[in-house]
Amino acid sequence: MDDPAAERRSLGQLGRQLVGRAVVYALFPVLLSQAFALRRHALSLVPAAGPPVGRIGRGTPLRLLAVGDSIIAGVGARRIGRSTVAQVARFMSGRLGREIHWHASGIIGASARRVRCDTLRRLPTEPFDAILLSVGVNDVLKLERKRRFRRQLLKLVRELRRHSPDAVIGYIGLPPLDTFPRLRRPLRWIVGRRVRHFDAIARDTLARVPNTVHIPVQFSARPDMFSQDGLHPTEASQRRLAKIIAGTLVAKVAERLPEAMSVPPTHSMTETP
Repeated sequence: MDDPAAERRSLGQLGRQLVGRAVVYALFPVLLSQAFALRRHALSLVPAAGPPVGRIGRGTPLRLLAVGDSIIAGVGARRIGRSTVAQVARFMSGRLGREIHWHASGIIGASARRVRCDTLRRLPTEPFDAILLSVGVNDVLKLERKRRFRRQLLKLVRELRRHSPDAVIGYIGLPPLDTFPRLRRPLRWIVGRRVRHFDAIARDTLARVPNTVHIPVQFSARPDMFSQDGLHPTEASQRRLAKIIAGTLVAKVAERLPEAMSVPPTHSMTETP
């Protein structure tokens, strides 16, 4: 005999899903307008000034590649040397005692598919030791389908693995977009729900690829953490983010480097730099 309580719970869940979909459909014209306006704003931003390559530290060279969207391009920092990628290289050098040769290839407003199609073909042929990947935010904002995002992300990570078979791949988890100052209701509500789903998809997808790690990005947002565009972190916030990323990457890289130094504890986005 069927369980009446379980049946009621199932019907209740179905009812909530139908109501949620009805609300989304009713608000869809507004959501679409807000999403397109936000993407137009994002595409008008400029990357950090300076060449997207560099070296930092001393010791045996370690090659770091960063590919992805605007955070890789350094948006929010005035110069590339103060961007997230360069700061990650700086922290990794200090913790590993290695000279970090870093190469950043970021496209503002890029989806996972665009990064895969437009960026990978321009990479140096020499393999990297560590790869930092940032995609997904623009897939959320352009209302990309979840299945398509999962498929494109998996293709992207597997192509990076073919390029650099022994590299540690670190994926920057999706941030809590619904707390960002630039987003307004009702887009804020929908984006908050979607970004959590997409981050879970990314975490599940990356679990299929060996030597790959999902780096969670969770923090309590404050207005002073964002640059004037209301979407990207300030230089100080990028430095704190870089500490989190470097802590995770170093822990994975150190497993493969017998000469690596001990790994300090990871940090919170809300700590004082």
